[in-house]
Amino acid sequence: MTEPPSIAERAAGSGDFLPDLCRPRAVLAVAVGGQLLAVLLVLAQPFEPARFWPRLGAWSLAVHWVALFGIAGLCAVRPWLCRLAVFPAGTVALGWLLLLAAGTTCGAVVLGLLPSRGTTVGWLLARNLLLTAMVGGLALRLLYQRHMLRRRERAHAQARLAVLQARIRPHFLFNSLNTIASLTASDPSRAEEVTLALADLLRASLQAGEQPISLDEELTLCRQYLAMEQLRLGERLRLDWPDTPAPCGVRVPPLSVQPLLENAIVHGVEPLARGGRVSVRIAAAAHAVEVRIDNPCTSSGNGAGLHMALANVRARLEGHFGQAAGLRATVVDGRHQVCLRLPLDSDERGRP
Repeated sequence: MTEPPSIAERAAGSGDFLPDLCRPRAVLAVAVGGQLLAVLLVLAQPFEPARFWPRLGAWSLAVHWVALFGIAGLCAVRPWLCRLAVFPAGTVALGWLLLLAAGTTCGAVVLGLLPSRGTTVGWLLARNLLLTAMVGGLALRLLYQRHMLRRRERAHAQARLAVLQARIRPHFLFNSLNTIASLTASDPSRAEEVTLALADLLRASLQAGEQPISLDEELTLCRQYLAMEQLRLGERLRLDWPDTPAPCGVRVPPLSVQPLLENAIVHGVEPLARGGRVSVRIAAAAHAVEVRIDNPCTSSGNGAGLHMALANVRARLEGHFGQAAGLRATVVDGRHQVCLRLPLDSDERGRP
């Protein structure tokens, strides 16, 4: 039985390296690049002040005609090209550009816009086709290299996220099993409740995988975890979490907020004989949602476990959202505060 192809192998055999050229930014980039090419073609000819602007106008018209109609055609057939292999897709795209260049050259000669001045039409046609093949081939090659680079970055990010996820889940499971073990002898009924809560929590998190989930789902997991810790710690754990709905349109990697609450309890509340208060606040900011977690600051609050968990969550957020999300930890008035910033349009910003 053969192994399924990797992401890089699938990308290498797919014609989806052509981006959506109908987007405004793509059209603007093609128009600006075409105009620069027209200027270079005019400057490459012997300088004649009287003919500079007419030449520039003629070359600009020809280049923009080929470029804009070229991307319009490629945009129309892009769904079909994406089903082809790289070489056929690139051949079709380049052939379309050459066809436009040939038609434009012949049309310009017929209309007298490109007087040959002793040069044969065949030479003009060959020159323009060669120029189109060089520029178009270079552009397609750059698009393919850009596409492959993004695919490799995505594959590396997914591998790194999988490693980070593998680190977080066993850590959470270890602490939860310790909770159950500590209650088994002293309070069997409460240990049973914690076991059932842990089963529900693990089932939900494992079903989610590494695919982003809604912030509301993540907060539901957090409330299940806090309920389980409340059974273990009793009155030592005091929660301040207003029952406010999470904003819509925010998606996060599973177990992004829960490890932060776990740190707040393990490093902030549990070491204190009288326990402490954990505060959770969710507020909308400019194009983002902020989740703030506040807990007592103890001597264990500077431990390696705390910093490792923060680094793991920060790396997972960066892998999903880049610079659009952030995690900041500070100490204010003797209390440890963590601010998790999530983009409102996380669906779009999480795509490579």
